[in-house]
Formats: sequence, C-alpha cells, structure tokens
Amino acid sequence: MRAAPRSTIQSLGRALRLLQQFSPSHPEWSVGELAAAAGLPKGTVSKILATFQEHGYLIQDPVTRRYRLGPALLVAGRMAENGLDIARLALPLLRRVTEASGETSILMVQAGWRSICLAKVDSPHPVRMAAEVGRFASLHSGASNKPILAYLPEEAIDAYLRSPYFVRRGPRTITDREQLLANLAEIRRRGYSESDSEVEVDIQAFGAAVFDAYGWVTGAISIAGPRQRLAHRPASAMVAAVQDAARELSRLLGWQGTWPAPWPPARPGQRRRASNPSLP
Repeated sequence: MRAAPRSTIQSLGRALRLLQQFSPSHPEWSVGELAAAAGLPKGTVSKILATFQEHGYLIQDPVTRRYRLGPALLVAGRMAENGLDIARLALPLLRRVTEASGETSILMVQAGWRSICLAKVDSPHPVRMAAEVGRFASLHSGASNKPILAYLPEEAIDAYLRSPYFVRRGPRTITDREQLLANLAEIRRRGYSESDSEVEVDIQAFGAAVFDAYGWVTGAISIAGPRQRLAHRPASAMVAAVQDAARELSRLLGWQGTWPAPWPPARPGQRRRASNPSLP
C-alpha cells in the first residue's frame, strides 16, 4: 500500500463508487437502481452519470435509458492492463493451485479500502465458487481478503474499522471489532486465513498474503469452493497450496525477506509512518 493524501474529495469518492457498481454480472444500471445501491439521492446520481457520459466514461441506451461503461474506460483499462504484471505473474501459480486442489483459485489485490479480483482460475467441477475478474470485495470478509487487512499497518486497520466499509457482507461476516482484531492476529500468527460462509453460504476458503519488494502487503491468493467438497480434503493441503503460491508471487514481486513479511511493515532502515488509504 502506498502513502495517500491526508484528505479526500467526497464528491469524487461518491462518483467513483458509482462506477465501481458496474460489473460483468451487472453491466447496466438505471439511475434509480444505482441510487438505491449507493444510498445516494437520485438527483445527485443523475448529475454524476451525465458527467461521466459527457466525458465518454458511460453511455446511455436511448430506449431503455440505462447506463453502461463507455469507450473512455476501455482505453484506460488497456493502459492499466499493460501495467498489471502481478496478474500475469500470478496466473501460472493460480493454475498450479487449482490443479493441486481442484478448486477455484483467486488473486485479490488492495484497492483503497476494498480489494479487487485481478486474476482467477476456475475449478473444473461444474459446481464451484463463482469469481469475477474486476469484482470488488470487502477487506474484512472472507479468506480471500482478510490477509490483506491483517498485514496493513495498525493505523490503517484502526481507520478501516471506523470506516463505512466495515459492515456485514455475508452470512458469517465478522462485524465485532474485537473479534475481528483477534481473527487478524490469528491470521498473522498462522500465516493464512480461513473462512466458512463469511461472504456466500456454504463457501469455504483459505487464503495467504502477497507482499511487494518492501514487505508491504499488496494482495492475497486464495482457494475457494463448496464446503461439502473441501470438507473431504485435508485442510493442510489447501493451506500449503495457497501459502506456496503467495510466497512465490511475493518473491517474483521482489520480496527477499522471510514470508510472511514482518508485521507491522517497515521501510528498509526505518519504520514507515503509515498513512490512511483514501476512501474510494
């Protein structure tokens, strides 16, 4: 995680959160639907969408009046894709994880106060965990995300727990502050996270943190699948698969220290003063 500005522009944050609602499973939205999803007034949402449309980031169907992503984002996406070396580096490791486990493997990376799926390899089974590249998730819910939160600086963890993102996201999401802090400490002690139905019913997952060249957490690799199937496989095998992949990806990103990296994180030669990530 990199240092972020001390203050943020709330109106810009609201606008970006609207853009983040668009996904492969929900590519089109009406003004009313977006307003309800984001908890914003329809008038505000309408003005934001019109501005995005004016600059080519959204297009509106003239018949249905529904919005979808526009060509300006396609150009930006191609530019961003060229810089996503982490996804390219991770894919062979994810394939290895899925081959070893038979389950869907996922790479999540931090995106402000959330995480985003950058790469995945689907399980060969017809019944499997559905993961979408480009989909955002909450840092405090699920084994695919909690390793990221666990290895953030203490100040950042505290700020996250006071943010509007710390809410229930699934059947067993931990929403008690002290319980979550204890869980994060356990993740750091064990070197992996485990979850059961925290995001989706009957989905079990195991995850491990990925670190950059400075030993700062940048993402997590995880295995996720139906509880009924994972219950018949040794948990130690699942854990070893994600830990090996996370350790290797960290090495490819330049981290040469012990894995998991020491916590709290530090810059070479000095303790880093953590800055709170900006709210997207």
